[in-house]
Amino acid sequence: MVWRTVALLLAAFVLVSVFGQIAPISYVNSGSMDPALSTGDGFVAVPAAVADDPEPGDVIVYRSQEIEAGGLVTHRIVARTDEGFVTKGDANPVTDQQAGEPPVSRDRIVAQVFAVDGRVVSLSGLGTVSMTIRGTIRTSPVGLPPASMELLVLAAGAVLFWRGR
Repeated sequence: MVWRTVALLLAAFVLVSVFGQIAPISYVNSGSMDPALSTGDGFVAVPAAVADDPEPGDVIVYRSQEIEAGGLVTHRIVARTDEGFVTKGDANPVTDQQAGEPPVSRDRIVAQVFAVDGRVVSLSGLGTVSMTIRGTIRTSPVGLPPASMELLVLAAGAVLFWRGR
């Protein structure tokens, strides 16, 4: 059981390293998606290339143009228009478009958040651990990008946890 988990984590590490894709597990660093995703919660990000067609109710990760300094935003689709998708954080009083973001076109959608029966599957606290690791390991001593180091540290922690059981 332990070795299977380690093998899966190492396979994920290799895939992320080789293909340079956004890690399939991400996290939120604000409360805009409460209660579906709280600050520090992790989630599985299904790449847009393999995800179902997005529709209202889905939570997506998209590249913003105006809000969040052009970074990645994880919000729910609340409507579809001819210009694109209207998005909103569950805890926000206004849509992203009312805040100045243009409607989200399909080509700006990076991933869709994994959900079961319309409910986001969250990994409580995973982001908090990841943010702590990133703060501790700014540059990798072995030449790996920080995201790869996070995965290695998490894998090592998992092995130590399961061996101690």
